Amino acid sequence: MPNERESYAGIVKRGLKEEWLGYLKTEYEFSMAVCRSLASDIEVFVNEARGDLIEGQLFYRAVRSNIPPGVKTDEMSFKTVKLTMFSQDDVEDAKKSQRELLKNRIVRLANEALEQGTLLTQADLSILLNESIKTIGRCIKELLEEDLIVPTRGNRMDIGPGTSHKAKIVELYLKGYEFTDIKRNTRHSSDSIARYLKEFSRVAALHNEGYSIDQVRRITEHSERLVREYLELYGRYKEDEDCKQRLGEILSRYSGKKTLSKERARVKEVM
Repeated sequence: MPNERESYAGIVKRGLKEEWLGYLKTEYEFSMAVCRSLASDIEVFVNEARGDLIEGQLFYRAVRSNIPPGVKTDEMSFKTVKLTMFSQDDVEDAKKSQRELLKNRIVRLANEALEQGTLLTQADLSILLNESIKTIGRCIKELLEEDLIVPTRGNRMDIGPGTSHKAKIVELYLKGYEFTDIKRNTRHSSDSIARYLKEFSRVAALHNEGYSIDQVRRITEHSERLVREYLELYGRYKEDEDCKQRLGEILSRYSGKKTLSKERARVKEVM
């Protein structure tokens, strides 16, 4: 009998690419090298054909984040967002416990929705994660007790004006924490952490190019609050001897010549 870790190991190999690889090898008896190449091409084609929805994601209609409390459902404004129901990080969480898996999924879905201008309710999370509203509520309470931001529609008024989860994650990386430490402390995936670092580098690079906060906000399509938070971090840590190397790594990794040339092209479009 396979142990628990082995039971989860094969789940990450159930993607579209792997399905096509097996089909090509069985039906056409191509070499594995040819099968892998064709499967990769097919995966790219299908992803382009169905938009940028990737394996493990779905579309969901959520309430826009600017809708105040007390508004009737039939008077609310909704937006379709992409939510990641499954990522490879889930496999590692499941090996620890189903409770950890559930809590990390709650954090991921709530923050993904917020980043796209919406807020999920506990009922939304209940439907998406196939758990009772009471269970979702208990998990959120535990997460809030860990000082983690869980931006649902029900607690949006309790989040307050503090630093966003994005800025907190970038700051942890600047202070020298590794991805594994940040993932454990913030319950965010590696992909999310990498995305926040890229966002930060874009803001810093445009700032160094001489663009104003308002221009950076329009170019990056981030909120003014987030742009200011990123620039405050940049100003604070660019002179910190302990953090200079990590800051330089972020900027060089995510703000290369290609990236900056794309940003300049975007500047012309926006301006």
